[in-house]
Amino acid sequence: MEERNGCELLCCLFQPVNNNLIVTGSIKSQIQTWNVSTGKAIKGGLGKTAGAVKALSVDSSGTTLWCGDDKGSIFSFIFNVTSGRVQRAKRYVVCPGQPITCISNRSWMTREARDPSLLVNARHDALMLFRICPDGTLEMKRHFPISHSRLNIRSAFCPLMSFREGACVVTGSEDMCVYFFDVARKTCVNKLQGHSAAVLCVCWNYDESLLASCDEEGTVIVWNREQ
Repeated sequence: MEERNGCELLCCLFQPVNNNLIVTGSIKSQIQTWNVSTGKAIKGGLGKTAGAVKALSVDSSGTTLWCGDDKGSIFSFIFNVTSGRVQRAKRYVVCPGQPITCISNRSWMTREARDPSLLVNARHDALMLFRICPDGTLEMKRHFPISHSRLNIRSAFCPLMSFREGACVVTGSEDMCVYFFDVARKTCVNKLQGHSAAVLCVCWNYDESLLASCDEEGTVIVWNREQ
């Protein structure tokens, strides 16, 4: 598969319900759905945003695509899981002029977080958690301060930990630390120190017994979670 205009592609993901489809986000303010088998762009699978597409996420049903751009906006698209066609639904200006660097979608089943949620990193020194309302609109639920003003910082939900211990999220930060935040208490419940440069990305293994974090200098640290 090759972008027809030869422009830079900044992100991509598989359609979770139809693995024959992938979506790409480009520097030219576009998303595009592709057929994996043919390697061709899907007709009707092109969508427009306000700026370069920096982050993508799809809900578990595969019917809603979320996009974050470098202008500080989040866009939602209705996604046809069979044809791959997309239709723009809503736009939310989260932080004008500040790039969205990460979007994660999650449907929690805990007392502290009953509704589908969107976890968002943006370059204005904050990690944001939005509630996805039944009509598809976003409602700010939590705002956690982190050091984030110049790099592409990423975060993640902690679904298994949240099921056992209450809703939690984890994020990298430009102050060389990894932060865990409790959604209900709105506080930092743990801070991991060990990196010597800004922490860019965090991810769990399948059972959340191990957390990997990587930094600006190329170091990866694997952390054991205490039982």
